[in-house]
Amino acid sequence: MDTPDRTAMSPETAGRWTIVALLLAVQIFANVDRQILNVLVEPVKAEFGLSDKVMGLLTGAAFSVFYAVLGVPLALLADRANRRNLIAAALAVWSAMTVVCGLATTALQLILARIGVAVGEAGAGPASQSIVSDLFAPKERALPMAMLAVGPNLGIMFGFVAGSLLAEMFGWRMAFIAVGVPGLLMALIILAAMREPRRGMIDKVADRPEDRPGFGTLLRTIAARPSLMWIIAGFSCAGMFGYGAIAWATAFFNRSYGLSPGEIGPIIGILVGVGGAIGTLAGGWLADRTGRHDVRWRLWIICISASIAAPLAAAAFLAQNQWLTLALMTFPASVAIFHAGPSFALVQELVPLRLRALAAAFLLFCLNVIGGGLGPFVVGLLSDLMEPSLGRESLRYAMLALTVPILLSVLFYYMAARRLPRDLAEAHAAS
Repeated sequence: MDTPDRTAMSPETAGRWTIVALLLAVQIFANVDRQILNVLVEPVKAEFGLSDKVMGLLTGAAFSVFYAVLGVPLALLADRANRRNLIAAALAVWSAMTVVCGLATTALQLILARIGVAVGEAGAGPASQSIVSDLFAPKERALPMAMLAVGPNLGIMFGFVAGSLLAEMFGWRMAFIAVGVPGLLMALIILAAMREPRRGMIDKVADRPEDRPGFGTLLRTIAARPSLMWIIAGFSCAGMFGYGAIAWATAFFNRSYGLSPGEIGPIIGILVGVGGAIGTLAGGWLADRTGRHDVRWRLWIICISASIAAPLAAAAFLAQNQWLTLALMTFPASVAIFHAGPSFALVQELVPLRLRALAAAFLLFCLNVIGGGLGPFVVGLLSDLMEPSLGRESLRYAMLALTVPILLSVLFYYMAARRLPRDLAEAHAAS
């Protein structure tokens, strides 16, 4: 039974931006632990004698599928229980399992430890988005949601920089251990410094614990509001590009340009981290600004940015100079993530109060199964298939295939924009 929280605070007194900052820190820790394996692909592959296809599964599906599947029941829990406590517990679990990754002596142990990281991380994202929705009104929600979405970019940056440098100095095992331990301390900080906001107050909607819709209600809501379906499809396709490119970027520069993880890891980390963070915040800010006059602009801005990013990404993969490749990737690394903040915010706005964490989990489920699961795996599979004829350059042309889902995301977000005004009106009338 969901009892009132005596420590609950109003958005005016809770220091809502402080809470956003704490939740951003949680997302950074999550993505450092998630992404560090990507910068260590080559040494891990060499130690365990794995193929690109298996490494694609290890960096993608071994994490993403379990993260996605566990996200749904944990989101149901977040819609019913204390979200702060759930986030702290999740953080402690995935940090401990990251340390275990560094202690693995076989490929199977490493896979099981990565699954443990996924199980832990599944509990944080939906609960965090639900908390932010209780702190900000719908028309100002895209920017704080974009701040949460900056977490992956900053996590990638810290993960790539720290992972590559630690691996160069102390080996890949110590890299896992060194990034896992601080998360255990952060879990204690979350318990001490954050309070649970009251549900629904910012939207002036009564929080009735007896109203506990399940997964069937969410599916019926998606069927009744097609813009939700198109946003989820566009978000998932955009994720295929992001996860696939990040998973294989270090290996690509090693094979095509002879750069070691220590040489290229920090550069990729800064490029994706800083560029992606700027793009994520810019996407949220532009969506809030342009959407005031026409809500469709909250999605049209995504269509425009992705249409520009796709050809530049293709040119980057085909370039024959390492610095030209990096230069061409600068713009896609920024604008290809415009979709994050507006997508998170709109999904929260289009569903009822007690479905918010579950809706966020379902969005992340599709992102991780399609984007995180298929993106790295498809690249690894294509690389293995082309390796007999192209040798070390097979990975270059395998990554070129990642531009296809970017273009699909443009189509899906355009379809969502067409239906968005009607669906938002229905959602607001029903609340």
